[in-house]
Amino acid sequence: MRLFLLIIISSLFVFSNCENVQKPTSVVLVTMTPVQSKNCIDTICAEINLSYPILSGGSNPTAVQAINDSILSIVYLSIDGDPTVPLPNAYHTACLDLLNMLEEELANDPNYPFSYVIELNTTLLFQNNKVVSFEMSNYSFTGGAHGNYGSALNTFLLDSGKSVQLSDIVKDTIELRSMLEKMFVETKNAEIGEQLTLEELVFPECIPLPLPMQWCIVKDGLRVTYNPYEVAPYVVGQTDLVVTWEQLKGLVDRDDWLE
Repeated sequence: MRLFLLIIISSLFVFSNCENVQKPTSVVLVTMTPVQSKNCIDTICAEINLSYPILSGGSNPTAVQAINDSILSIVYLSIDGDPTVPLPNAYHTACLDLLNMLEEELANDPNYPFSYVIELNTTLLFQNNKVVSFEMSNYSFTGGAHGNYGSALNTFLLDSGKSVQLSDIVKDTIELRSMLEKMFVETKNAEIGEQLTLEELVFPECIPLPLPMQWCIVKDGLRVTYNPYEVAPYVVGQTDLVVTWEQLKGLVDRDDWLE
């Protein structure tokens, strides 16, 4: 299962009209860049479509590079790439591997009707002078009963490049867990039109509900995601929650994160 897919790190340059040199800027710039690869055997294709963030500028280039490096490490992991080789080479290998997998599928079943695909869409969820938050939503299908999908959420400190940890922002995780359990049940019941309990929705080992692995700071509060299979069966789907600053009052110092 590939829950995290390719993100390619490069650089965005702002050039002087006269001197053709880079202008320093105190603002961290985020640019989304598309990358596409499609190889077909008749009408069946192996396809990788990506949209990835490039960070540049800012007053601390080391911190910006650290953020890019953090994203880059996810890239290599998601494509089973060798981190000692340049990323374009690893990406090319991933494309060939996907095509080879499809060729093997078609060799076993010449009438196989489905293309293999890996997709990534990155959304800039929030940015101010202190932090930047991303959601990297992905989908992949490489055979089997269904595709796999999920989201990776991250908030990075612009002054250090470090990822913000939940313990950095929430003072009482026990109270937060209680909120999330209630919101999880309410959200899923609204989606499916049922009145199920938490015990009926999640795996037995996920009682009490684990604190989220995927979360980030957004304008309205904390965005939380539980991916398929993380705490519940695939049929339950991805669960996206937003715990507002008002709900977090007393647990989080909002002014520490919003400027």
